Amino acid sequence: MAKDTQLNWVDMDVDALGDKAKGAYEAYKTAQRAAAELRTQFEAMVNKTVAERMPGKKLVFGYRFGKLSAALVVAEEAKAKPAQGKMSLSDFLAGQAAQGRRT
Repeated sequence: MAKDTQLNWVDMDVDALGDKAKGAYEAYKTAQRAAAELRTQFEAMVNKTVAERMPGKKLVFGYRFGKLSAALVVAEEAKAKPAQGKMSLSDFLAGQAAQGRRT
């Protein structure tokens, strides 16, 4: 993919994918929830130590490309991204075709 490509990310309606794909997605989400819980426990352990040594600071973590990275920030800086609306795969593809991105 070219670096100058702008992607338009949208949420998909999983129910519209069919039973087999929906089941595979649900299994993936179950594993993802378990991994997220373990990640939360790990980050809390590390940040407990950081808070003891540097009050008002915390680490935020990155996990891209299989590597662990962290940045030290003021404790209140970690904010969640706003949620986006869902759409079906057919609506997504129709929107892409209307924008000339897919045929």
